[in-house]
Amino acid sequence: MKKIVTSAVLALVSAMAFANEPGKTDTGLDYNKIEVDYMSATINDATWNGYYTSGTFLVSESIFLLGNYASVSRSSTIVEKSNIGVGYRLPIAASTDFFTTLSYYSQTVEGTTKLTDVGGNLGLGVRAKLSADADVVGAYNYISADSNTYNNYSVSLKYNVTQSIFVTGGYLSQTGASSASAYLVGAGVRF
Repeated sequence: MKKIVTSAVLALVSAMAFANEPGKTDTGLDYNKIEVDYMSATINDATWNGYYTSGTFLVSESIFLLGNYASVSRSSTIVEKSNIGVGYRLPIAASTDFFTTLSYYSQTVEGTTKLTDVGGNLGLGVRAKLSADADVVGAYNYISADSNTYNNYSVSLKYNVTQSIFVTGGYLSQTGASSASAYLVGAGVRF
């Protein structure tokens, strides 16, 4: 009996020693991160500038929480968009994840009046490691907010500068109730 208990304890300690880093999956992709980006957007042929913040947190091997907020302005008009939700990742190769997300969506346009649309955001995407320090994400999001629908397509690249700091860049295209495109560049922290 002592040998069985000793073997079980040694197996548990060995498993803990070889476990993934916090927030890192079996595919080597890290999900525990916060980032801040400068955002330059073109909405209905006008240029807007602002920022984008986002974060994800892995709560189990397959489930992660997500949140993001964007704010761009032009003259005295401000457009704000936010999402908060949950995602599910599924490894499809040694260093590649397929993921799906479901989140609550809110968009506010504030100028001479203030209009807010709320609804849901369903996302699908693929995330893959290009090297030990770089990974790329491609995603599609279908958004339904009040009577408006949007199709968002995005691609982004993340490069780890140190073990905890990364830089990122990306492009977003939106069709539907309004057309938009945006470029993002920023930095973040992995934890």
